[in-house]
Amino acid sequence: MPIPVILNPAARSTKAAALEHALRRLSPEPELHLTTGPGDAALIAEKLAAAGHELVVSAGGDGTMNEVLQGLCRANALRQPGEKHTTLGVLPLGTMNVFSVELKLPGRDIEGCWREITSGQRREVDLWMANDMYFAQLAGVGLDAQIVQETSWEAKKRFGPLSYVMSAVNVLMRPPPTLSVQIDGKAPLLGTVVLIGNGKHYGGPFPLFRDASNTDGKLDLIIFRGLGGLEFLQLLRGMLLDGYQECEYLDYLQACEFTVTSDAGETPVELDGELAELNAPVVFRPAPFRLSVAV
Repeated sequence: MPIPVILNPAARSTKAAALEHALRRLSPEPELHLTTGPGDAALIAEKLAAAGHELVVSAGGDGTMNEVLQGLCRANALRQPGEKHTTLGVLPLGTMNVFSVELKLPGRDIEGCWREITSGQRREVDLWMANDMYFAQLAGVGLDAQIVQETSWEAKKRFGPLSYVMSAVNVLMRPPPTLSVQIDGKAPLLGTVVLIGNGKHYGGPFPLFRDASNTDGKLDLIIFRGLGGLEFLQLLRGMLLDGYQECEYLDYLQACEFTVTSDAGETPVELDGELAELNAPVVFRPAPFRLSVAV
């Protein structure tokens, strides 16, 4: 049975056509499924998993990966205890590709990634939920989600990762909401930004969450108590060096389950680098099963 690959054709650009051609030349040749709009990748993945495919591959960026993840998990959630789950494969073709970095896949080397995906090697990692949506690598509430919301596809295509910096400048001109992180047995932690990691990497090859592991059953949280220059110096240092160190401006902790609320009511949330349509409060908790990934 050919391995299905779900490709986001990126508005049928010339580059996307070249990627499609490259994918069709892989050996063994995959079965390509092209998306036509938002949410399409999730529906295709769900149908493929429900039809019995053991492996479904996402070809695109983190947004396509998370859509495919939603579909696979909806199908896997219906499986009986002990029944084999559909595995997720990742061909990193997007702007950031954070999850593929965490999995140590060989960058944008399509043929190299395909060899690893088709090698038969599998690994299970922790899977998480934000309300009723799944995520595998990272999440954010507040500033970073607002940046994702305001970074257009056209800007990402033209400027790459710099597009997020440009959006950040605009977002920082506005007063941020106050967020509250509530963990059982602890006093609420207040801040303006909450970054959440299931692995060490955030925003690309940067090991932001120094203690994170996607197999320890915990999420790592970084909470900005304010939103000024000192916090962003800490952010830059952490991304360029070895991750955050706790200081008077930041809280770094681990938790298995927690709730984030906002004094602004509706506050944007991103999952795996893509904006999620979630209503506050947002409950972060473990999924009832783990995620099988091809490595």
